[in-house]
Amino acid sequence: MAKELNTPIYKILIGDLKKQIDDGHYKKGDLLPSENELCKSYGTTRPTVRQALSELMRMGYIVRHHGKGSIVSEPKNGLGILSIKGSTAGVGKKNLRTQILIKTHKTTWPDDFPYELSAAQREAGCLYLSRLRYVNGLPTLYEETYITDIDLPRFTMHNLEKNSLFETLNKYHKVEIKEGEQKIWAVAADKAVSDLLSVKPGKPVLHMKRSMHTNKPNLIIYSFLYCNTEEYFIQDYF
Repeated sequence: MAKELNTPIYKILIGDLKKQIDDGHYKKGDLLPSENELCKSYGTTRPTVRQALSELMRMGYIVRHHGKGSIVSEPKNGLGILSIKGSTAGVGKKNLRTQILIKTHKTTWPDDFPYELSAAQREAGCLYLSRLRYVNGLPTLYEETYITDIDLPRFTMHNLEKNSLFETLNKYHKVEIKEGEQKIWAVAADKAVSDLLSVKPGKPVLHMKRSMHTNKPNLIIYSFLYCNTEEYFIQDYF
């Protein structure tokens, strides 16, 4: 229990307990030391201990039962998929692997596309790709992306297995996200989605539709995403 200089005790306690849960010292269903035991171990007060335990509960690491104490729940990590920073915002590049299922290619818009398109968009066509993201080896995110094919020369040459879509658009094509809309709800996984995310058909998964307007007229990015939140919760900062 090394205590960094000026680090509040409750943050040290959070870090220590979180690490012990992540490392498997405490497993799902295990009971953490009592508040009194933690007070003695850390030389602190009950309100400080409760502050740390409340934060661990908010993070999804524990549940607290009156008369029983703090019980370890299924530990989860956050995915920053709600941000234009992309999935690595929540999990870090070293834990994230992207598999390109369908390479970026030029095509026409689907007849049943769920968003209204301008005449300029219809005429330009779109760039389409689909990707599957693995977090710590677990298939977690399946995403289909449509981008209006306006002023994006040689875009199909980019390697989006290794590089962020948004960073690539910005770095090589000066495209910036200005505003957008997100719709999120739970759906039952169909056969195709369940196979991709390795879940049982009919299992609830998170579904998101996004439309993102950019600094270039009519260049809009559309994203249709399915997420298995069994191991990870959705996280963003604002």
